[in-house]
Amino acid sequence: MATTAGQIERGIEAALTAITAQDAAAFTEAAADLAALPAEQTGLVLGAALRELLEVAHPDGLDADDIQAALARTVRATLAWLPDLDPAGFVAALTGALGVTEPDEVPPPPAVTQPAALLLIADLAAVARVRATAAVRSAFAEIERAETVEMP
Repeated sequence: MATTAGQIERGIEAALTAITAQDAAAFTEAAADLAALPAEQTGLVLGAALRELLEVAHPDGLDADDIQAALARTVRATLAWLPDLDPAGFVAALTGALGVTEPDEVPPPPAVTQPAALLLIADLAAVARVRATAAVRSAFAEIERAETVEMP
């Protein structure tokens, strides 16, 4: 797991660097590298980072308008340099992170949701004025803490 965690962290950081530079080729490569790693573990980290950033960006609570604004802002900014990105991934990434998915709904594959989650993380970090990598590291720490509590 330690090697995989390190690979996930490096992959996320590479993707976030590519997002900052709006480097489509580097982002596509980093997203493909992440997609090759265990989807469940990667999804846990991305979801935890998204939840933390949503809380930091909206300390008074999150409502539908906040979610709509984050989606619109991120999709609009992304389509300028990644025009082929599937917008459905953004909704799935947010609803998955918030745990509000329908039980019988088949989510898009990680190759669709992970890039969207990364772009949302970058956007929300900018809104919250925090480093996206700090949120990712915090997500790893929270997951590690939860695993420690669950397994005495």
